[in-house]
Amino acid sequence: MTALPNDRPFYLLNEGKIQANLARIQQVKDATDCNVLMALKAFAHYQTFPLLAQTLDGCTASSLHEARLAHEYFPGHHHAYSPAYSPRDFPEWTDYSQTFTANSLQQVAFLQNLPTKHNLEIGLRINPLQREASNPLYDPSSPQSRLGVIAKHLKSQWPKGVTGLHMHNLCENDSHSLERTIESIERDAPFALEACEWINLGGGHMISQRDYDLDHLIQLIDHLQKTYSLRVILEPGAAIVWEAGSLHAHVLDIVAQDEVATALLDISITAHMPDCIEMPYTPQVREGRITDKGCRYRLGGNSCLAGDFVGDYHFEHGLFIGDEVIFLDMAHYTTVKTHFFNGLHHPSVYLQHTDGSYTCLKTFDYTDYQSRL
Repeated sequence: MTALPNDRPFYLLNEGKIQANLARIQQVKDATDCNVLMALKAFAHYQTFPLLAQTLDGCTASSLHEARLAHEYFPGHHHAYSPAYSPRDFPEWTDYSQTFTANSLQQVAFLQNLPTKHNLEIGLRINPLQREASNPLYDPSSPQSRLGVIAKHLKSQWPKGVTGLHMHNLCENDSHSLERTIESIERDAPFALEACEWINLGGGHMISQRDYDLDHLIQLIDHLQKTYSLRVILEPGAAIVWEAGSLHAHVLDIVAQDEVATALLDISITAHMPDCIEMPYTPQVREGRITDKGCRYRLGGNSCLAGDFVGDYHFEHGLFIGDEVIFLDMAHYTTVKTHFFNGLHHPSVYLQHTDGSYTCLKTFDYTDYQSRL
């Protein structure tokens, strides 16, 4: 039986939690017969694809490599979206994905003129100008956004041969954000809804959160289906693996400077939890609280970057060298974004099964670091 290491960092995925997230998505599918895709930009551990494929209809890829991964390991109908497709990726990409969404009218023409033996389904992304994401870094709906065509620029004419409409402006939002977005499209681009066969509502739907209103989402999907005869597609990323992973680190040393005690860990925040610095946000830590009670520690990474630390946490009991520190909700937008800065040991990846056993999905060594240079 595989055992978890106690002398090196690792990510731990939770099969039971993934199944619980998929069960909520299955409720929506059962009620609406909509299609749900896995957005590989958020999570791409292909070893879990057989589990995901029991519920999901395929994947959305934003690069040739993501598309190939989906084709090789995930059965189903695969979509593609890229801000700008590179001619060098074709015709190979058409062997992997069946539906392609363009980001501009020029890209529509590019896709329609591809020399390919496949009958491609083509969609167009529009910018609904409905700003719902709280963080500007993840908000594609500004008037200056490079993502999607603004409806008024189409002059009430949907391009010929384009059968689908794609929009994506949400980021960890609820169903009411989606409702406002649909209303904006109905107001500004009714001609698009009437001309299309399908609509892709993108990702950012926090279906897995306990307070997400599934009934309201079902009503919105039902409205699009009945009013416009559209096939509705969702492509959540984070919701699939929400709270389904953790990062386990260990204290290597404790450095006290100017009344701040920093626990130095055998991971790097910038390399192994990059979103914490990029967004930024303060991750949850098991037994660590953002309060003023207990022993306070700053959690620092083991790279040479001065800013490689995250938050000040209070622990009921003090931390000691060798103690384990567990960062929660570290599955989505984590392992797909890690890197080998400073040549630090990269955390392995394990999967905890519902029977309590573990499988090691991936380990890393010097050759992984060396091969990237």
